[in-house]
Amino acid sequence: MKWKLLGCSFFACLSSATWAQVPDPDSDQGKEMQVLVKSYIAAHPEVSIDDAITRLAVQTEILQPMQDLRQEFAGRLTAISIQHIPDQHILVELKGSSPVPNRTLTTASGSTRIVIETGHRHTEEEFYSIVEKHQDLLYSSIPDITGFSGRPGDDLLEVYIAGNEASAEELKATLRKLERVLGLAISLRPNMPRSVNLEYIQGGAVL
Repeated sequence: MKWKLLGCSFFACLSSATWAQVPDPDSDQGKEMQVLVKSYIAAHPEVSIDDAITRLAVQTEILQPMQDLRQEFAGRLTAISIQHIPDQHILVELKGSSPVPNRTLTTASGSTRIVIETGHRHTEEEFYSIVEKHQDLLYSSIPDITGFSGRPGDDLLEVYIAGNEASAEELKATLRKLERVLGLAISLRPNMPRSVNLEYIQGGAVL
């Protein structure tokens, strides 16, 4: 099974220069910005328009620093992500108990906390290796799989199925057996359409 790691944000296609100044609202750039801000506020209604604009700007500026963090902790990295509550910050999840102090990253649009959380059981690579090793078992045990979503920081594999809630309920005993084999928590997400490519990626989207 093939897996992909998506960029941390769909705003990555925008350059930081896009946010250097507020564009004319009637321009193509301005209209695009309005769509992005509206989408962000819809997902995070507690955030003001001004804060949403700033957060989106910061997201374009922290992509490379996040890649640098990924390289720095390559041997321990469980997951790295942008979190939005209580503020927008970078969460770095690491395997093992050896502590690492938190940091603050400063970019053109503001400061971003880097929260480093240790104590996880698997690295990202180890997590996905477990899933790939048991791919055939998963497909043979769970009917109508349409995709997967991995959450290494939670030791959780979410399996997307075409079946409904009743189908998912019937598979509870099967899931418990699979959890013992894989050593991971497994949950089902029913009523998911079949993907063109049956791949799983970090973060919850189905390709």
